[in-house]
Amino acid sequence: MAHDRTPLLGNGAAGSSSNATSSTHKKDSKRERLLNMTPSQSFLLLLALIITTFTGVYFLVKYTLPKDIPDDQRDWLKFPRSAEDVQHLSILLEGYLQQHYYQVLFVFMTLYISVQAFAIPGSVMLSVLGGALFKLWRGIFVVLFCASFGSLCCYMISYYVCHPIVEKYLKKRIQQLSVKIEAKRDELFFYFAFLRVTPFIPNWFMNVASPHLGIPATIFYFGTLLGVLPNTLVTVQAGVTLAALASPDDFTLLTPQNIIMTIVICVCLLIPIVLHRNSEDPTADAPKPAIDEDGLAQV
Repeated sequence: MAHDRTPLLGNGAAGSSSNATSSTHKKDSKRERLLNMTPSQSFLLLLALIITTFTGVYFLVKYTLPKDIPDDQRDWLKFPRSAEDVQHLSILLEGYLQQHYYQVLFVFMTLYISVQAFAIPGSVMLSVLGGALFKLWRGIFVVLFCASFGSLCCYMISYYVCHPIVEKYLKKRIQQLSVKIEAKRDELFFYFAFLRVTPFIPNWFMNVASPHLGIPATIFYFGTLLGVLPNTLVTVQAGVTLAALASPDDFTLLTPQNIIMTIVICVCLLIPIVLHRNSEDPTADAPKPAIDEDGLAQV
């Protein structure tokens, strides 16, 4: 595939024109070599990136977070998988956070972005932990940045490294989504943000598929920023609440308030799409005159 600048698996010429900004020949040749990898070569390169990244994260956690942990709390220092894990971590790091705030912040952001960049499950509980550690407004800002920037990293990894894997395993699914994307190309930002809010398409799939659908990086980043906002508000607020709970058994994400807020944001994102569609045809709501077989309007 020579000097590819089109949606890799999509069928949209419109998307290719929006992505057709030229770059240097050296960059094109590197891109060409990556596109011509076999799925096995692509997988090995991806695996090397994952191992290198999380080896660095491991040593960062080991040499940055507290070492003088009481014996009965050593098992608490682990990747959070449940509300109980989050509560234990917040208790463990509460005192350390006051004296080494920026170290804890840096470790948290590095871990979150790394998990998001490789589409590894667990970002929900990390978001809850962000609320428990950094409280409401600061937690929202930190988690929102990590979620959107980590997703952008996943977008870039998929674009440069994962094309052979995507071509082999996700091609049919991406082609199906490509039809919907092309139909909404004129209001792509709001439609993409809407897809990020709704649970119909997993976030990991949108991160991996977007570069192959001809979605520009700018629309992807800011659409993701807006699209993950409801989930961020819900999980960070839950983390603030969890830190104050006596027992993690009382913890829940699906409160009526959270559900209503998500629905309202989805409706707000749909409004520009509906308005744009109606503005294209001022007579959309009026009945059109019938046309006979000779092409003459019936009067």
